[in-house]
Amino acid sequence: MKAATPVTPLLELSLRGLGEARILIKDERAHASGSLKHRLAMSLFEQALQKDWLTPGGPVIEASSGSTAVSEAWLARRLGLQFIAVVPRGTAFYKQQAIRGEGGCVVEIEDSARLCQHAQALADDSGGHFINQFRHAATAGDWASDTSLPGECLAQIAARELPELQAVFLGASTGGSAASFARHLRHKRHLHQGSHLHHESHRARVIGVDPEHSVYHACWQHHRAHGTRTTTLPAPQAANPIEGIGRPCVLEAFDPAHFDDYRRIADARSQAAALWLAEHAGLEVGPSTGTAFAGLLESLALRRARGESLAGSWLLLACDHAERYATTLGDPAWRAAQQSRLAPQRAWIEAFAERNDDA
Repeated sequence: MKAATPVTPLLELSLRGLGEARILIKDERAHASGSLKHRLAMSLFEQALQKDWLTPGGPVIEASSGSTAVSEAWLARRLGLQFIAVVPRGTAFYKQQAIRGEGGCVVEIEDSARLCQHAQALADDSGGHFINQFRHAATAGDWASDTSLPGECLAQIAARELPELQAVFLGASTGGSAASFARHLRHKRHLHQGSHLHHESHRARVIGVDPEHSVYHACWQHHRAHGTRTTTLPAPQAANPIEGIGRPCVLEAFDPAHFDDYRRIADARSQAAALWLAEHAGLEVGPSTGTAFAGLLESLALRRARGESLAGSWLLLACDHAERYATTLGDPAWRAAQQSRLAPQRAWIEAFAERNDDA
């Protein structure tokens, strides 16, 4: 199974407004199933097979906002397994079609905070297995390996002799990618401390980015203030339009200790950033990538305001393709209707991060 996850490209974005900062984008859209979640799906299925969790003849069931389920449906089809995705009502039509296109079934529910409970009940009733990314994402992958996502990124940065990695910007759904980066970087710092193999990139920070209507930023703030992880936070008052990241409740795999900093990003800024990347950099990405890009720009703006250097490499992940959001980001009518929200954010991005066309 591991052989099916080839190395994905590491792209560089040249921006006149960022001086010495080198903006790197790990293009996870290149996976066979089209998103960052391909890695997670491989790890979850590998774990389930090794532990003999799958029920012969029973379906594999997942709770997902879409992309994980797309990747799992892709994999289940190739393993000859029935797959059912439990998704929030309103999940992007393209994602639902992609799941069905791989032979999977889709069950929509109204209350996104109860995805896991519904998936578990469905598994109990059908004799299937709830694979549960929200429980197992942080432990299923081999985060210490040099072939893991963080190991792959660091190897590409070193091979191209790019400046040391300063920070990686990540949105969280399960928190699994952040856990992998945090653990890998800490492991490398400990392993090579005091040796000639120590590299400044091992001191890189993990910075979380959260949509407006999510509890993860508040969970991180509570952890920073009190040193404890809380799950008793008020639910957001509105639905989260940034699919793939953020949650209405703190899920099992999310650990705020894995983040060195956390930023809440306005939804309009996330969407404007995704559109800016498409129009000015040729990167057709989903809104969660826009959230990470906006968080990166905000962080560098703060550093510059404090008189701190922007030198070094700054990494974000291109999580999925804009084609999965054909009824929002990809729809001219939607963009026109959102113009009053998006225009001020686009102006901020263009003023701060003007494209360097001479690079």
